[in-house]
Amino acid sequence: MGVKNLWPLLSPVAEKVPLWELQNKIVAIDLSGWVCDSENFNSNISQKNMYLRNLFFRTSSLLLLGTIPIFILEGEAPLLKQDIIEKRLNNNNKALTKNNVIVRRRLNSLQKQCELLLNIMGVTCVYSSGEAEQLCAILNKNGIVDGIITQDSDCFLYGARVIYRNFNASGNGSIEVYRFESIEKKLKIGRNKMIALSLLCGCDYDEKGVIGIGKETAINFLQTLDDSVVLDRMRNWRSNLILNAAEKDIKSQTNEIKLELKIRKKALQNKNFPSEAIIDEFLKVPKYPEVSSKWTQPDINAFIKFSSDKLCWEKEYAIEKFLPLLTRWHLMYDNNFQANVLMNEIVKKRVNKGIKCYEIKWNNYETTTTEPQTAVLLRYPIKVSIYEERFSNKTQKRTTYNNNLMDLTNKLSSMKISKKLIKSKTNNVLRDELITKGSLNTFLNEKKCQEDSLTLSDFECDGNNLNLSDVVNEIIG
Repeated sequence: MGVKNLWPLLSPVAEKVPLWELQNKIVAIDLSGWVCDSENFNSNISQKNMYLRNLFFRTSSLLLLGTIPIFILEGEAPLLKQDIIEKRLNNNNKALTKNNVIVRRRLNSLQKQCELLLNIMGVTCVYSSGEAEQLCAILNKNGIVDGIITQDSDCFLYGARVIYRNFNASGNGSIEVYRFESIEKKLKIGRNKMIALSLLCGCDYDEKGVIGIGKETAINFLQTLDDSVVLDRMRNWRSNLILNAAEKDIKSQTNEIKLELKIRKKALQNKNFPSEAIIDEFLKVPKYPEVSSKWTQPDINAFIKFSSDKLCWEKEYAIEKFLPLLTRWHLMYDNNFQANVLMNEIVKKRVNKGIKCYEIKWNNYETTTTEPQTAVLLRYPIKVSIYEERFSNKTQKRTTYNNNLMDLTNKLSSMKISKKLIKSKTNNVLRDELITKGSLNTFLNEKKCQEDSLTLSDFECDGNNLNLSDVVNEIIG
C-alpha cells in the first residue's frame, strides 16, 4: 500500500512512457507486488497458477528488451509491521484469524515458487533483511539499479530516486515514471515531508494516522515548511513556546498558525506522536548485500519440466515461449557457446516494433525466433556478412531487371508502331537477333529499335487490338 493518498498527490509529475524506455537499464522489482497483482486477478481464469504465468511473461518482456531485472524478495517483517499483523490476527473472528495465517503461509510458498522460476530464467533474486521496498530503495539510491518497478509508494520514503509504476507489457507496453527530482522541484515535496505525511495520514506501519486529518489539510500544512525542518517541527509540538503562546492569543494567529494548531491538537491526542519508530524505519541505512546484475544462462530443459508441472503447458508451447530467451542470451552473452544452440540460417529480414531484425532458424529446434540485427552481428559476423552480400545481389538484380523493363517500356511508348501486317525482312532479322541475344540492354544500347522500324506483326499482336503490355511481354518473354 504505502502512504495513504501519496500517489494521487504525485500524479502531476508522472510520465507515461513506452516500455522500451527501460531498454539497457537495470531495475529492481518488488516481487510481492507482482504476486499480489496476480492473486487478485479474476479467479475464474482457467490458467493454473496465474501468478507464475504472469511472472514469466512480464519478465520475458523485460529481458527481450535488454532490461536486466533484479527481483527483491521479502525478508522478515519489521517489528512495527509484525505488531500490525498480530493485531489483524488477534481479532474476535477466529475463522478470519485462521484464514489470515493460511494466507501468510501461502504467500511465502508463492514466493519460493517464483524464485525457482526466476532461477530457471537466469534472473537474479535477492532476499531483503526486512521489507523488499527498503532494499529496492537502497539499491536505487546507491546507483546499483536505475529504478524500481513497484506499486508501493514507501520506496520514496526509504530513499528511492526513480519509481516505475503501473507496468503494462501488453502490445507495445507502457509504464509510468516518477522521478524524485521532479517531485522536489515541481511539487516542493521532499523525503521528510513524505514521512510526515505518512505520520499524519497513515501508512503500512500506522494505518489510521491522525484521526480527522485528510490529505489536503496535511499537505497545506507541510507546504508552509522546508523539508529539512518538518520532522523536528512535529517532534517539538509539545514544547513549542511560540505555538503555545499563539494558542492563547487568538487575535495574533495567522492562517498558517491556525492550520498548524488545528493539526497539532488532533495529533497530540496520541501520546506517542510522532512515532520515532516509524521515522527511524524509513531513515535508517542498513547494510545491503552484494547484488549481481548479470543475466545468467536460461535452462530450457528445466523450464519444460517446470511449465508442465506448474502451468500444464505442452512441451511444444513451452519451447516456443522459452526459446527466444535462450537464443537472446546466446547472442548477447554466450561467448563460450555454452547454450547448446547454434544458428542454422537467416531466414529473412524483419522489422519488430521499429527495430531491424532477422528471423533466425536454429539447430535442434523447429521454432524460429526474431532477433535484432545488431545482436546477430555480434555473435555471427561472418554469416551475417554472407547473408547481406547475397541479399544485396538479389536486390541489385531485381533493381536492374525493373530498370530494364522501365527503359524498354519508355522506348516502346515513344515509338510509332505501324499497323502494317507485312513482315519486312529487316524486322525479321531484328526479331531473330533479339531472341538470340536475349539481352534488353544489348537490344536497346545498339539502337536497333528505330522509330517506325517495327510493326505489330513483329510481335505477333493483333493489329486491331493493340496492347503495349503484350508487346513488352513478347520481347522479354
